[in-house]
Amino acid sequence: MADIPGLIEGAHEGVGLGDRFLGHVERCRVLLHLVDGTCEHAGQAYKVVRGELEAYGGGLSDKPEIVALSKADSLSPELRKEQLARLKRAAKKTPVVLSALSGEDVPETLRKLLSVIDEAKGVEAAEQAPKVAEEAWRP
Repeated sequence: MADIPGLIEGAHEGVGLGDRFLGHVERCRVLLHLVDGTCEHAGQAYKVVRGELEAYGGGLSDKPEIVALSKADSLSPELRKEQLARLKRAAKKTPVVLSALSGEDVPETLRKLLSVIDEAKGVEAAEQAPKVAEEAWRP
């Protein structure tokens, strides 16, 4: 697991500590993309980070991703609805809504993450099986 705090525009070019953090993400099987619901525009915030992942390369933009609107407890019902709609449009998928304070959707999101990790492990094992079998039969 990797936490990438404060990933900013230009990180793929070494701005801030972003490129160092992005290097750690290459080893992750799934991305939990937390977008702060209290930011000015959740959709734009999402797009900045996605742009950095794509610009960095290394297959980061191809990794499975769960998108989440975080700090939901800090949002009025109207702002929550607006930020969720913005994030959904930007991500082209329905985000989960999380609150560390209240625990809203935290257990469900952890289960989703484990499911994606388990699925990725299964695919990786299946891809390695022919190679392992071939090596086992070499004289």
